[in-house]
Amino acid sequence: MAKRPYFYQDLSWPELRDLTAADPVIVLPVGTTEQHGPHLPLATDYLTAGTIARAAVEQVAPRALLMEAVPYSFNEHHMDFPGTITIDVHTILDYIAAIGTSVAHHGFRHIVLFNGHGSNVPFLDVAARMITNRANAVCALVSWWSLLKQEDVAWRESTFPGGMAHGCEAETSLMLHIKPELVEMDKAVRTIDEVQTSDHIWWDIMGGSGVFFQEFFSRNTTTGVIGDPTVATAEKGRQLFDVATARFAAFLDEFRQREIRPRKDLHAQPEN
Repeated sequence: MAKRPYFYQDLSWPELRDLTAADPVIVLPVGTTEQHGPHLPLATDYLTAGTIARAAVEQVAPRALLMEAVPYSFNEHHMDFPGTITIDVHTILDYIAAIGTSVAHHGFRHIVLFNGHGSNVPFLDVAARMITNRANAVCALVSWWSLLKQEDVAWRESTFPGGMAHGCEAETSLMLHIKPELVEMDKAVRTIDEVQTSDHIWWDIMGGSGVFFQEFFSRNTTTGVIGDPTVATAEKGRQLFDVATARFAAFLDEFRQREIRPRKDLHAQPEN
């Protein structure tokens, strides 16, 4: 395989040293390894994050560089399903922060954590803040669904809320587009009605309930699915992939232009 000039790990240290002058955005995809129902692979979250990130970086290169996707994260709430891997809260925070501060140490000043796992959000938010506060750099968190607008999923057939939550119409469609050989649609099952929701607690990637809450998945679903993957198609996945890629690429160019202004200490200064 030929060297990919936009791929961080393919480059030598002199090449990376020389690239800092151009100030490319460093993109770190972060997924996880967890169950996604009987029809999707455990790799779903890092495959979707990594593939969309790569396509977006390819669009804006050389203004961005892509790092290898992180395949493991916090997943205690999925551990009743065989195969899931979970990482301790403090470990994942320190691990992601260490990657970001290492990148900043080498002179890169704009870093983006690109997320593919819903339960990564609170931890990656904190990790991004740790990187920004500890280094001469700024770090942002973006999930592949967080830049989407309602018109981007006009093809949606599953109910709102709840039809697009986990192993759902959206994730299954994406996987049918990017890795169809890993999807077994004959095993896809709709799991919505048995999920306990309320006026203030429900899940959907196109809009949360406003209450942050997560319990063990097995309390609400024995399939591992929350949503309706039975209406997923590869064409929906292509449209979702294209718009997510385009919106993320636009954000990368915008974020790269963000000025890192000097801090100001506004405490009263003691008199001499």
